[in-house]
Amino acid sequence: MKKNVRQKKIIDLISEDSISTQLDLLKALSDSGIRTTQATLSRDIKELNLVKQADTTGELVYRVLDPEEQLEFTNSQSNRPNPVREIIKESVMKITQVQFINIVKTQPNDGNRVAAVVDDTEMEGVRGTIAGFDTLVIFSADQEEATKLNEKLNSFLN
Repeated sequence: MKKNVRQKKIIDLISEDSISTQLDLLKALSDSGIRTTQATLSRDIKELNLVKQADTTGELVYRVLDPEEQLEFTNSQSNRPNPVREIIKESVMKITQVQFINIVKTQPNDGNRVAAVVDDTEMEGVRGTIAGFDTLVIFSADQEEATKLNEKLNSFLN
């Protein structure tokens, strides 16, 4: 299935029905004869800039923004602080790279909190994390990816 066809169908489905979860959208796509994965659907939602807004009953449903709303939404997003930058400034003491791994030393009791933010933001170069009391280990696919991530994370410390 071509991406543009799948994305057109997603827009059609959320325009026709109140769809409130990715699971509901996956099922609707499947019922329409389009098979995809949750990861692909998540990327489509991001690329299409779909948002969840309350419908007339108050339920949060996926919606396509009109061009004027899209511009306003994009501007408001660009003014939001970067959550990874904020938590690194607040909680991280040192970031060290060892081959394809970045070891992040945090303030006491902040390892899991920093890991949660890194995981939630789906940063490029992050393949997985393991966190403890005051340390976070970030795994990358290779040393080059880890180096780029290390440079980015260290730029947030300054």
